[in-house]
Amino acid sequence: MFVLRSVCLLLHLVTCSGSGRHSLWAMATYISGTTPFPEFTAVLMLDDIQVGYYDSDTDRLTRVGGAKGEGAELDLGAEALFVLRDIYSSMKKRLTLVKLRLNLTEARVHVQQRLTGCEVLADGSPAYIMFRDGSDGRDADSLVYNTSHFSYAGGAGVEIRWGAVKRLHFQTLYANIYLPFCVRTLQQLLRRERHLVARRVRPRVRLVTKVLGGGGARVTCLATDFYPRHINLTLLRDGVAVEAWRLSGGELLPNGNGLYQVRKTVVLEEAELRRGHNYTCSATHLSLDNRLEVSWRAELAHSHAVPAVLGPAGLVLAGVLVGAGLWWRRRRRERSVTKVTREQEPGAAEPMMATRR
Repeated sequence: MFVLRSVCLLLHLVTCSGSGRHSLWAMATYISGTTPFPEFTAVLMLDDIQVGYYDSDTDRLTRVGGAKGEGAELDLGAEALFVLRDIYSSMKKRLTLVKLRLNLTEARVHVQQRLTGCEVLADGSPAYIMFRDGSDGRDADSLVYNTSHFSYAGGAGVEIRWGAVKRLHFQTLYANIYLPFCVRTLQQLLRRERHLVARRVRPRVRLVTKVLGGGGARVTCLATDFYPRHINLTLLRDGVAVEAWRLSGGELLPNGNGLYQVRKTVVLEEAELRRGHNYTCSATHLSLDNRLEVSWRAELAHSHAVPAVLGPAGLVLAGVLVGAGLWWRRRRRERSVTKVTREQEPGAAEPMMATRR
């Protein structure tokens, strides 16, 4: 659960070039106990793009994607490795303390997770640095620091109290070491990976309809394969936004290819379909000069979506169309046979020669 909350928090906090801010995040995991995984791993994120990976088995920082390819060394200097090793040591000590506080058994596997990173403004000045810890799926503690504010909060049930001396120690540590280092590393990665975070990928917008049992329909407004992640997607009925309580979905989801998708769905009863409302999926995005809209009229789409039973007049019309098709095919066959016969007759070539002259 803490993993899901951390990912959601990251998507909520992360900012892209369109908003005038950039961020650098590390999502770290320490495992105590016997597992097939490395004891410590960390995923490095530039804004919302994974650019690096570190684990305690290899003790090296490798590139994920980018121009130099998967698995190549991500050279951020010796200081970066020192900080990752320090996070490893810190999380190991933190989980040991939590296990003592909660009297957890050593026999089973225990997991400590941390989301930590910093954010800078468009002019390069630091906005803040923070970490948030979780132990065995429960929030443990968190810290936020900027140049004018420092706060620490302990999680319910696993609170680790800080005295005044320890608080001053960490405030000095973050002000003079961690925040300057994080900002320098962030700016270094921005220079290298500008092509990733500054790109603009237009969304593909569609209206998807599905007939439901009982004569109703489900209408989905879908935008997919876009970047950056900020998008405004609206489902309209006759030019007016559909009431929020009627909509499901709306969560921003990663596509797995570095792009995003989002959808909003409304369920329509048969009576509402008969009114013939016009539904429009409208999207605004940084990659678009104008609003992108796709429309669908309920009564027309409904009549095509639901197979109709042919009445007597429909059967007669269908019979006429089938008969006309058979007659046309027969005429083409007869013309083909006549043409072949004429070409085989003696003297048949003379008119053709005369025509050429």
